[in-house]
Amino acid sequence: MKITVVDPLQLPQDVVLEKFRELKCQVEMYDSRPESEEELVRRCRDADIAVVVNTPMRAGVLEKLKNLKMIAVSFTGYDHIDVDKCRELGITVSNVPEYSTNSVAELVFGMVIAAARKIIECDRAVRIGRGNSGLLGTELFGKTIGVIGTGKIGQRVCEIALAFGMRVLAYSRTRKKELEDMGVEYVTLEELLSRSDIVTVHVPLSRETEGMIGRKEIFLMKNGAIIVNTARGKIIDTESLAEALESGKITACLDVFDIEPPLPGDHPLRDPPNTVLTPHIGYYTKEALERRLEITVENIRAFIEGKPKNVVT
Repeated sequence: MKITVVDPLQLPQDVVLEKFRELKCQVEMYDSRPESEEELVRRCRDADIAVVVNTPMRAGVLEKLKNLKMIAVSFTGYDHIDVDKCRELGITVSNVPEYSTNSVAELVFGMVIAAARKIIECDRAVRIGRGNSGLLGTELFGKTIGVIGTGKIGQRVCEIALAFGMRVLAYSRTRKKELEDMGVEYVTLEELLSRSDIVTVHVPLSRETEGMIGRKEIFLMKNGAIIVNTARGKIIDTESLAEALESGKITACLDVFDIEPPLPGDHPLRDPPNTVLTPHIGYYTKEALERRLEITVENIRAFIEGKPKNVVT
């Protein structure tokens, strides 16, 4: 059985290769993302199993890969995979849930504190010989945070927020009694947006969630509120968010965008004020990448043994 690792897994190649060799399969690895669908097809033409991070696998590509039996998505999100076509073709798709729960949740608060205490501006001030004039910050203690989506990452965000002494509101398809017992209050999306000093997004991208935060929803937010997105960029409407930032209504902490960084020079979210921006690093810690590799290999092992797990199709 041949395994093709399409995307670099962001760990030393010898470490990755040694881990995959445990499967006793033929392994072909690449150290860069494919630059075109044609190149993607060439890489995967003879593969039984393709390992991808965030390279799109669309219907046109999948139809050309006659040997493909499994796509091992080495990522939690899988909206870049045409799962309907995979289902039609009998291709199993697995993902890596929960590997970056702590990494993403910790980044949320790193970004929020950076925004609330103006840390980036403070750093610049020191470097040009200024004092603290104009750099008055705010505390998290006693503030209200609204958590949209209380899956594993959202739950961890709630727990950390409570440790900061914050009031926590939540909006999710399902309520978690353990969070309610801790003091988390589940409310409607509209109430969450209007009551929160900080809003943080933790839902997957789907037909239902794409654009769920648009002009109307941003209008409901408090003036001066902070919105955080470490989930998927398209959950928040880009143009509406850019307008709100330009007007000074809100501050945004963004790790994800409607396209993968690097952002082009004319992207509407590159230059607005009141922002803390990072280039999709929520998952990008040594510990998370090691967990991701381990789970990816175990997903493949389970598939080969006829007991697939973490299956999304």
